Amino acid sequence: MSLSQEVRWLPGGARIVAQARAELPQKNELCAAFTAAVCLRAHGVRVIDQDEVACAAGSVLLDGASACLPPGEAGRTDYRIALPRTSEPAGAGTSAAGVAHAVERLSGGALAAVPACGEWTVSALVGLLDGARQHSRVGVMANVDTASFAAHDTPQQALRDYLATGFPPLWTSRWRVGHFVLLAGSLPGPGGAVVSVVDTYASLGDRGVHLQPISNVVAALRREDTPEEGGVLLVVPAAEAELARRRVVAAGLRVRLWDNGSPAPEHLPRT
Repeated sequence: MSLSQEVRWLPGGARIVAQARAELPQKNELCAAFTAAVCLRAHGVRVIDQDEVACAAGSVLLDGASACLPPGEAGRTDYRIALPRTSEPAGAGTSAAGVAHAVERLSGGALAAVPACGEWTVSALVGLLDGARQHSRVGVMANVDTASFAAHDTPQQALRDYLATGFPPLWTSRWRVGHFVLLAGSLPGPGGAVVSVVDTYASLGDRGVHLQPISNVVAALRREDTPEEGGVLLVVPAAEAELARRRVVAAGLRVRLWDNGSPAPEHLPRT
C-alpha cells in the first residue's frame, strides 16, 4: 500500500482532492482563488471559476510580471474576467482578509472562514488538525512559503523513515514562492507525522497531491525567510464557526487574519 493511501482524511478531504484535481491548474497569480474555489465546491457551493472568487476577494494582478511557475508548468492566463492590475508589486496579490471575505460572500453566509495565526509549532498544527476532525466538513487553506517544503517528489521510503525516526528528508522544494495550498489529511508515526498537501499544479506530487513532513509544513507556515506572515483559514459550515474558533485557541493559536503582504480591499480589515 502506498503511503498516501494510509493517510487519514479530514472530514471532506477526499472531496477536496477530487475538486482540486478537476480544476488544475491554477491561473497565474490566483492560488488563493483556486484553493477557495475548491473549498467552496467541496462544501457544495457552486462557483463559476477561479475568476469569480478572485473578483470577490479583491485579487490584483501584477502588470508585466513573469509567472513564478513550478518547473515544467506552462502557466494559465485564460482569465474570464478582466481583473484589476497594478505595476506596483506591493499592490498585487490576494490578502487573507480578501479570500476569507470571498468564501463567506460566495457561500451566501452558509460557510465561515475562521483564521488561525500565531506561533506555529508542531504541537500547534497537530492540535489544529485534530480540532478540524470535529467538524462535519472542513477545508483547511494554508498560506505558506514553499521554500520550506520537502521536495514534491521526495521518495516514499524517506517519508516512511521520517514517520519512524523523525529524521527529515534531505530533498527540498525546487519551487520557492509565497503560496496557498490545502491540507486534507495526516498520518502520524512514532517519530513524526506527514500531512497531505493539495496543491495547485499537477506536476507537484501525484496530480497535485504530495505528502509533507509536518515539521516542513510548520516551517512553511512560519515563513521565517520572508517579511510576510503565514496562516490558515478553516472553512466550515457557519453553524460550526464558534467550534472552529475554540479549536484554534485550544491549539495555542490566535483567531486573527494575518498580513501575507498583499493589500486587503479597502472595505475590509487588513488584520
